[in-house]
Amino acid sequence: MFSRKLPTRSRGYFIAIGVVVGIVLLQAGATIAGVVLASRQLDAAALDTYGYVGDLTEERVARYAESARDVVVGTAQQLSRTDEVTREDLTASVQERLKREPTVRAVYIGWPDGAYLVLRRVGTGFAQYTGAADGTVTADLLDTTFEPVADTDPLEDYDPRVRPWYVAGSSESGTVWTDPYLEFDTSNTLESVAQAATVHGRETAVVGADLNLDMLGGVLDDLPYGDGAEAFILTPTEQVIAAPTSYADELRAIAAAADRVPTASDLGLEHSDPPTRADATEFTRSGSVILLDRTFPGEEKLDWVIHITADESQLSSGLGDLGRTLGWVTGASLLIVIGAVVFALRLRHPLKRMRERATMDPLTGLANRPELMRRGGRLVAGARSRGDRMMVTMLDLDGFKGINDEYGHDAGDRVLIGVAMALRSAVREGDVVARLGGDEFVTVQVLRRRADAVTVAERVRSDVERELQTRIDVAGSVGLTMGVAEAIDGETDLRALLTRADTALIRGKQMGKGEVYDGNSCPSEDVPAHD
Repeated sequence: MFSRKLPTRSRGYFIAIGVVVGIVLLQAGATIAGVVLASRQLDAAALDTYGYVGDLTEERVARYAESARDVVVGTAQQLSRTDEVTREDLTASVQERLKREPTVRAVYIGWPDGAYLVLRRVGTGFAQYTGAADGTVTADLLDTTFEPVADTDPLEDYDPRVRPWYVAGSSESGTVWTDPYLEFDTSNTLESVAQAATVHGRETAVVGADLNLDMLGGVLDDLPYGDGAEAFILTPTEQVIAAPTSYADELRAIAAAADRVPTASDLGLEHSDPPTRADATEFTRSGSVILLDRTFPGEEKLDWVIHITADESQLSSGLGDLGRTLGWVTGASLLIVIGAVVFALRLRHPLKRMRERATMDPLTGLANRPELMRRGGRLVAGARSRGDRMMVTMLDLDGFKGINDEYGHDAGDRVLIGVAMALRSAVREGDVVARLGGDEFVTVQVLRRRADAVTVAERVRSDVERELQTRIDVAGSVGLTMGVAEAIDGETDLRALLTRADTALIRGKQMGKGEVYDGNSCPSEDVPAHD
């Protein structure tokens, strides 16, 4: 009996061991299959996110360039209205425009007889150069209020008529961008927009304006590319228009040594042939590096290319760790559990840090309510001293509950994040965008001098709605309703503006959704807060 039971027990033992080993192997196989599938999905998601970052970069750079175009158009229109405009009035207008637009580095006006006016930023102040047709020149350093503080060296032998901005402006009607070129008296790369001023069909002057390319480099630094990724603005022939600020000294050194605008090859950049179509995005792989090249929409009239480089591991962080964990998974089930715990802990700490950022909405990265009251209140309170007009909008999503009910809260979160990114792109730098909670958003915006608050709000509303319905696959039924309030007679109370905008929003939604409602056109009665 005893001799018979031993083999039975041995068989049971080995069967148990086999079952345990089988379970471990099944776990390892399932984990490997899951990691492979997740890797593919993460790679596709990374490229999709990468492409969206390219779109976001295009939006911000286009809006940055718009400021220089506005300065040129306004000055050209002033010159075109009459032959009697005085140089003093013209100079004062140019000074005001340059002060109002920090993204513009310099403004030029050239006349057919060789006379010129050049005003450019120097440190915290300005330098003003004038030249008359008879060769008389002046050069002054100005403080922040445009009062002369010292003389400076004039622009020797400066003839505006041969400068790239003048040649470009004279060659075409409307605004035109130059190719990048070197400044007259330095090794700085310039990128200018120009337009001719005409009176009765006769060209009377050419106006040009440079972008502040150092500041544009700061814009490229601040975009959400991920650690190690870099973005550049190039011409189709690979001349460097703008680069991250860390390249500033290197670019100037290359320009000084070669006496030309630096190229992508000078910086040793991985590059490929850019798209030949407007408003196009192309991906190229070079080893582990993924390159993105993005062109601008045709209506922007910017023949530039956004060039972003990123290592594949930077786009899908965590895959390397999963791969290393996979080696341990095939050895034992315990290490699979440990690897999963380590991976979960690595995700938990960044999320915890994000939650601790008291000034930000954790989902969208926008300002939260306390930060809105702090930054927005400061912006509104200082408007009178700056001479700014202010507007506040309250924005509410139409049909958002249906997204959560039909597709789930993950889809709703994607919609909210899409709204946040679109709002950031739709407003100007320095404006405040906040999420109050749920599907409620607020903007505090500075209005241009002649802008209409309702018109600006409708542009923002329609831009955000279009971005949602174009880029978020579940957002087709989502619309936006907005209430807007403009500060009246130097009003500096943000809470009052928010109340008027909220009142307009609540009443507007009762009348019809998907519109902008003016809080200045109806009295602010006791209306329940829009929570």
